[in-house]
Amino acid sequence: MNGPGLVPGLLRVRERYGAFGGSGTVGVMSIRARTEPWIVAVPATLAVLCLLLPWMRSGQIDYSTVDLLSSASALDLIGGTREVLILTAWFGLVLLAAGVLVAAAWGRRRVAALLGLPVGPSMVSAWLVVASTPFPVRWGAHLAVVFGLTATVVASVLLKISKSAEGAR
Repeated sequence: MNGPGLVPGLLRVRERYGAFGGSGTVGVMSIRARTEPWIVAVPATLAVLCLLLPWMRSGQIDYSTVDLLSSASALDLIGGTREVLILTAWFGLVLLAAGVLVAAAWGRRRVAALLGLPVGPSMVSAWLVVASTPFPVRWGAHLAVVFGLTATVVASVLLKISKSAEGAR
């Protein structure tokens, strides 16, 4: 028997995964190791989702980055190589956010941090482009910069922690 009142097979689970006070490592370190990648993933994902929020206002209409890119392309303000680079960077941010989420789900702290690093500078660059226009910058752009810089700062701290923990071994 596995013990008083325990379901058959629960002892093996308890010993293997350390659940319910077993011999495994459950505590601050394992919880921290599971949550640290998400500390980068959440602001990076929110920053990329902010690309769909209003970034600029013209008259009575708010424009997201999708609207701005399609308008600039339709008006031939961007074209050729510049258009390809801008669209690649835009989709690259979406792929970075997806990569950060996958790395966080797998518990890969350093990979999530490395993928989260460029989100902040990218959002600041996009904000500077929008801010250089004569149109007012809307709240979505400001929010994207805040979340992007948060992701970058947290990613930098996680990489520093990982490096110092690696050096202590």
